[in-house]
Amino acid sequence: MTPLISTDERDELLKNLVIPPRPSVLDKLIGLRNDPDVTLQKLDDIISADPALCVAMLKAANTPILGRGRSIVSVHQAISLLGIKNVISLVSGLLLRTRLSGDTPPALEQFWDNAMQIAAISSSLCDKIVHVPDDCQSFALFHSCGMAIMLLRYPSYVRTLRLIEMASDERVGLIEQELHGTRHDVVGYLVARAWNMPENFARAILMQNDDDVMDTSPNATLDHDGRMMVAVTRAARHVWQTLIPGKEDAGWSVRKDEVLNYLGMSDVEFEDCVDAIHQELAISA
Repeated sequence: MTPLISTDERDELLKNLVIPPRPSVLDKLIGLRNDPDVTLQKLDDIISADPALCVAMLKAANTPILGRGRSIVSVHQAISLLGIKNVISLVSGLLLRTRLSGDTPPALEQFWDNAMQIAAISSSLCDKIVHVPDDCQSFALFHSCGMAIMLLRYPSYVRTLRLIEMASDERVGLIEQELHGTRHDVVGYLVARAWNMPENFARAILMQNDDDVMDTSPNATLDHDGRMMVAVTRAARHVWQTLIPGKEDAGWSVRKDEVLNYLGMSDVEFEDCVDAIHQELAISA
């Protein structure tokens, strides 16, 4: 497939944005995903050899939904409880967080904590949906990674985040473009391509807020897995966005029908899931 961003546009953006290089540990993880003889110990060895990744993994594993109230104190324990496939997907997304660490603004740390909650919620939703792609949880962590890059590049982007939180999905990119000259979905697409993530994964990041992202026609830009990753993550964002009583999700009313239809869930089924996840998070808070 031809990249959706031209070389000239990519080069112009990369002049102003610093995208971390693809970590070698990602290749090892992808190799394990395709290894029929993968063992818990092999995965443990790879993660434990990267101290920053090890810390991020333990923090993620102890989130309320993933940890289920248990205190997870080692990578070995995390893999045992979460499962090898889930951990590989989770760690693939956590790698970007570890490569954007160091002297970072407090808003970036809060951003990653929010992203981790959304990824954990997406994992919970996946348990209730038939035939979801393995990359759903990784996508939930990666889908807004362009925001992390923009938080580092533009000090005023903290204010932009507050503006787009109140905007409908299709308005988000317009606000970012007007204020910063680019959009987080474009930046995220470039990160995914630079890290050699699957093309449908990268395209899903780029198209996640497009009106026709759920297009199922023969000429659709996204395949089924790409659409499913977008749908699961958008539903998870809604669950997270409405976690505080009275807080609204500005874009949900427009996206709800197409997202739930694609997930094969009725309004009642989804609202039951939302209530259950909200209660679980409230109990563990």
